[in-house]
Amino acid sequence: MIEDKIAIRSCNSLAHKAYGHEETNEPSMTMKNIICLLLISLALLSGAGCLAKDPEASASPSTSNLAVPTANLPDGFKLLAVLPGENSNMNMTDYITEFLGPEKIGEANVSVGIYKWKNEDGSYDLDDAKITLIKLSDEDHAKAAISNFKSQDDYKRLLAKNAPIFGNATVNGHETLEIKDVKGDNTIRFLYLWNVGNTTVLVEGNSDRSQSLELASASGL
Repeated sequence: MIEDKIAIRSCNSLAHKAYGHEETNEPSMTMKNIICLLLISLALLSGAGCLAKDPEASASPSTSNLAVPTANLPDGFKLLAVLPGENSNMNMTDYITEFLGPEKIGEANVSVGIYKWKNEDGSYDLDDAKITLIKLSDEDHAKAAISNFKSQDDYKRLLAKNAPIFGNATVNGHETLEIKDVKGDNTIRFLYLWNVGNTTVLVEGNSDRSQSLELASASGL
C-alpha cells in the first residue's frame, strides 16, 4: 500500500544518512530506529483499517442500466425525485438497509424513484411511494437480497401471530411476492418484491392494491 511504501522509504532514508557518517552516535541511531518502527506500525494499522471495511454494506452511486420510470406513470402518480441524482456521489446504502442481513448480497448498484399519489379529493398523500432497483453481481445475490428483506423482525413477529401479510401476485409476467405492510397507524400499504435475473425490484405502493400493482407494472421489469 502507499502508506507502507512511504514508511519503508522514510526508514531507508534515515538508515542511509546514518551510514554516511564515519562515526555513529549510538543514542541518535536508537532514536532513528524507534521512528522507523513507529512509521511502519502506523502504515500497517492504516492498511488493516482498509481491510476492515464491510463490502456487504456498500452501494454504488452509479445508476448504469437501472432506470426507474419517470414518465407515462399510472393515473394519480407524480414523480418527485430519482436517487442518486445526476453526478451525485451520495451513499445509497441507507436506501437498502432492509436488504442487508444474514445472507451476503455483495456490492449493489442502486436506483430509487420517489413518487406521490393523488387522493380522491385531489390532494396528494403525505406518504411517498417508491420503486427501488438493486443490481447485484448475479441472480443468487438478488434472491439473497429478497430473503433478507422477508426476514425483517417486524415481519417475523406478524407471521408468528399468523397475520396474512405475504401473498402472491403477477407483475409483468413475473411471479411476485405481495406484502401487506402495516404502517404505524395500523393501515396497510401494498409492496411488491421480485427479481429479474440479477436485479431485485421493490415497489412500495399505497393502500390501494390496484394502484400499487399499476405502479409495479410501470417499473417495466
